[in-house]
Amino acid sequence: MFHFSRKALLHIGVLQPPQQADSLRLLLRFSSTSSKSQSFTASYLVDSCGLSPESALSASKLVKFETTSRPDAVIGVFKNQGFTPTQISHIVRRFPAVLSADPDKTLLPKVSFLRSRGISDLELAKLVVAVPKILGRSLKQHLVPTFHYISNLLQSDEKAIAAIIRAPRILYEDPQAELVPEITTLRSVGVPEANIRHLVLYHGQIFWCRSSQFDETMNRVKAMGFDPCKLNFVTALHVIMGMSELMWRKKISVYGKWGWSEEVVLVAFRKHPMCMALSESKITAAMDFFVNVVGLDSLVISQRPLAITFSLGKRIVPRGSVFQVLLSKGLIKPCSLLTLLTVTEKKFLEKFVTTYLGEAPQLLALYNEKMGLAC
Repeated sequence: MFHFSRKALLHIGVLQPPQQADSLRLLLRFSSTSSKSQSFTASYLVDSCGLSPESALSASKLVKFETTSRPDAVIGVFKNQGFTPTQISHIVRRFPAVLSADPDKTLLPKVSFLRSRGISDLELAKLVVAVPKILGRSLKQHLVPTFHYISNLLQSDEKAIAAIIRAPRILYEDPQAELVPEITTLRSVGVPEANIRHLVLYHGQIFWCRSSQFDETMNRVKAMGFDPCKLNFVTALHVIMGMSELMWRKKISVYGKWGWSEEVVLVAFRKHPMCMALSESKITAAMDFFVNVVGLDSLVISQRPLAITFSLGKRIVPRGSVFQVLLSKGLIKPCSLLTLLTVTEKKFLEKFVTTYLGEAPQLLALYNEKMGLAC
């Protein structure tokens, strides 16, 4: 118990920084309004797990212990698996009940199972930090069958782990409730199995929505003219599911500043859906370079929207600068832009630099200079 006079407490509040004073007052409240067990738990959460007093107070209502043996053992498991103090604190704050778990009977078997499927130390930490409550899932009744479902769907454990790390909830949620209905819907409109696997592998997060929203978005994508048999269909589904209608209108407005009508934007979207997933600043910077630096008509880019999606510093500016010189000398045509941006480094140097050194000897130095700026 703390035994401070009111005068002493006020004195402490004046001398300590406001945040520390608030924290002290909160801890004092533990001793006066909380049970002894809750006060002990809250103090432990602050001292051993790095929680703030406010988070500790909240967490102590969900987990209680009178000795440190069990929570110490749980924290020991995390430390032995390579989790950082910050990660452990995050996990405990979001899932306090984990400190009551039996390390040998509950936690370690789950860790062992995931390791047996090929998950690495870093991947394990990333998974648990993203969805701490996954450690509360039954090993036999949920984790094992769910992992096997994902693995069978994607045709390998390696791809299952990749999908889980990209969208950790895919292992936490019940696939019969979240995945199966949407996959059934995709199959019903003719989406090939390979494209369904692509969606689960790279964009699994889109399945965590209402079935009605999924169906509405799928119908919207079909109405835009996407063929369910093509990969672009599921890519467009992912892009639209990932943004609000307000954000969609903002992206159209950004392209509109470069002379694209809404119909031109939709044509570009049908060619390469990821052009609408770019940030407003990335769209503006790429278009500014192509139009104001290279000198291309903005509609040339609308026919080649893939060009906007490359890294500005590592691809667009270095190769675009070479393109600008070649274009100004009449050595290539605007239609060569996409080829120039997409070929491998070796092919680019052979086809667009070495070949033209006689007509433009500065090309290699120019390219190296722009690449150096990107490093």
